[in-house]
Amino acid sequence: MKHSQMQIEDCFWSPIISKMCNDIIPYQYEVLNDEIEGIPRSHAIENFRIASGQKKGKYVGMLFQDSDVAKWIEAAAYSLKVNNNAEIREKIESVIDLIEQTQQEDGYLDTYYICEKPDQKLKNIAHGHEMYCAGHLLEAAVGYAEVTGEERFLHIMERYIKWFMDRIGPNKNQLHIYPGHPELELALYKLYQYTGNNQYLEFMKYILMERGKQPSFLLKDTGYGEQYHDKWFALEYHQAHKPILEQTEAVGHAVRAMYLYSGMADLAKTLDDETLFKTLKVLWADVTTKKMYITGAIGSDEHGEGFSIAYDLPNDRAYAETCASIGLFMWARRMLKLELNSDYADVMELALYNGISSGMSEDGKQYFYVNPLEVNPAKVHQRYDLKHVRSSRVTWFGCACCPPNVARILTSLEKYSYDISDDSNSIAIHLYLCGQIIMSDDSVWNITGKYLTDGKIEITYSGEERDFTLRLRNPGWSTACEIRINGLRIKAESEQGYFYILRKWKNGDTVQLKFGITAQLVYANTYVEDDAGKVAVMRGPVVFCLEEADNGKNLSELMIGTIESHCENSVILNGYREHTMDSIALYSTNPPSIEETTIKAIPYSHWGNTGEGEMKVWVRKV
Repeated sequence: MKHSQMQIEDCFWSPIISKMCNDIIPYQYEVLNDEIEGIPRSHAIENFRIASGQKKGKYVGMLFQDSDVAKWIEAAAYSLKVNNNAEIREKIESVIDLIEQTQQEDGYLDTYYICEKPDQKLKNIAHGHEMYCAGHLLEAAVGYAEVTGEERFLHIMERYIKWFMDRIGPNKNQLHIYPGHPELELALYKLYQYTGNNQYLEFMKYILMERGKQPSFLLKDTGYGEQYHDKWFALEYHQAHKPILEQTEAVGHAVRAMYLYSGMADLAKTLDDETLFKTLKVLWADVTTKKMYITGAIGSDEHGEGFSIAYDLPNDRAYAETCASIGLFMWARRMLKLELNSDYADVMELALYNGISSGMSEDGKQYFYVNPLEVNPAKVHQRYDLKHVRSSRVTWFGCACCPPNVARILTSLEKYSYDISDDSNSIAIHLYLCGQIIMSDDSVWNITGKYLTDGKIEITYSGEERDFTLRLRNPGWSTACEIRINGLRIKAESEQGYFYILRKWKNGDTVQLKFGITAQLVYANTYVEDDAGKVAVMRGPVVFCLEEADNGKNLSELMIGTIESHCENSVILNGYREHTMDSIALYSTNPPSIEETTIKAIPYSHWGNTGEGEMKVWVRKV
């Protein structure tokens, strides 16, 4: 059966995706293969050579290093749809060769345990990451099969999954366990979708529904608590404190939580499970109304890389891992599959343009692992409680989960943009990415415009005359919306943030959308004490920030007044700068002097591309 597909031709995203396919993915391969001098060695591909017996040596890197290779393969596979690069495909095949040669006779496939601890398989579930690495390898295998039709890698992974399924499950002779770090759940669902084999869905369901049963097996696991053994690495860290249907609050490790909730949403969709969906809605409200930064970042606590209490969102100490924003993005996408509600798409868009995009430099070769909303380089270099923060992007990480994760999202962006109904009689547009959506009957929806520049989008239908419903998201940030069909203004019905246009479409019919896009000052809930008396600047879905390069040192002296002008890449504000009257005194009864000044803000995702300097998202309001 022929499926719909989208070809992105977008003035904002196409250059980024092109750079990703042509420059960044080849660069990431060179990093993973230790070909670039002057940056930390990855050793990730070399570990496969050692584990397969091709080379002698010792395993190097994090015990989940295999997942970096897996995410690169997945990203590279998706890139072939954009640019069918024979050299990239050859590199993918060479890595698959290594993986195949590494796989043991019984199907097992994890380089860390093969090299370092062959007698400790499935002994450290809390932090051993065997199922996590297997999940990423499986996602890569499914992605490569979908794009190319080649299933050799898929069959390798099916053998490995069988290894787990033989050992984990409900039977007496099996281990009643689940992954310490969720990820395999998502991959099993993709394998089920690709193959139609129900046993993969049943295994996914088992490890999801087993999670949180008490007493937890994790309490006796060799890796439980890691080296800390404190409350931040207890059962909540793994979302294992309660069965998933009893969880009402997002706790613990933020990335683990997002991957878990994504798997839960996949299962709820497939089983049409209303109870599971209601649980997810409660968790969604907790995350997005109490524990999410304005940038779509989550996980404010460095210790445990996790959630804190409601409204505890410090700016300079934020952990806000790039992968956590990616996880939120993936979860939001799956919630849209369950319910067409613009709340999910708004968060998806927010995370994409801010919390995810900030994780990679403009040239794509430097990265942020954590994404704070305020940076003072002098403090970052001095303070112990800021040791996790970087004042500028770095070339690579010892824990390099984020760079290839960004790559696989951006090379598969069209998957997040729209949905076609099962009967192919309606389409819902979630993200306004320009390009062509080619339907299964070869009719085409051509999307053009400059969404971030002027808020305008045109959607033109090409094909046979037919009855069809177009569902168009009304972004939560839009101050107004005008809809025209073939130049004539209409009033469209709306439900849960989506406009509905049902009509008999003719070849050449065009919908013109004009969203009100303007720079606005945004206030935080007064419960967020770190943002009290401050404002942030947003224009459409894009969060803006102040940088030292544009506004000088001591950004804390600045106070925002009103917005003077704005465009896609900058917002100009009038405001004031305070100066201490007596510069020698640490404290004084004399108030500071105040002088008028002009303040420039740039998109948060762009910060750090002009060199090291101060940065602020939340600024005092006059």
